[in-house]
Amino acid sequence: MFFRKLWLLPLLMLVVEMAWAADQPAVSVDREQVVKQRAAGRWGALIKRDYAAAYAFELPVYRSAYSLEQYQSEFGDDIAWEKVEIGQLLFEGDDVATVYLRMWYRPASHVVEQMPLVNASMTEKWIQLDGEWWHAIRPHWLSPLGKLK
Repeated sequence: MFFRKLWLLPLLMLVVEMAWAADQPAVSVDREQVVKQRAAGRWGALIKRDYAAAYAFELPVYRSAYSLEQYQSEFGDDIAWEKVEIGQLLFEGDDVATVYLRMWYRPASHVVEQMPLVNASMTEKWIQLDGEWWHAIRPHWLSPLGKLK
């Protein structure tokens, strides 16, 4: 009797595996959507120069080491961000994402207000910690451009 039903085992395993695989893209899409929304929220705040709101997206360990005033000092007044588009995401394991984005900006001087927008591509790291995605700020001393102030 047992051996007659044994042929069902591979079929059952296949059904379970297919059901598990069907769930995987949804988890990945949700994770991607969450990171994109958080990155867009951070950049929306930076465009408005709402540094307190942007600061809230930074890793808790960063915020425990650097004050809002120190964070704000990382950004100069020389550039006015106009628009940011969140592009592709590359996940490195379950807890690290590289976000590719394109930004449009111009010098923030009233003399060059009519200057056309400049665009540039860049990447950001986002880290999942305790179920939440946080921006991993890159200190100005690690940036090839240095401090933009």
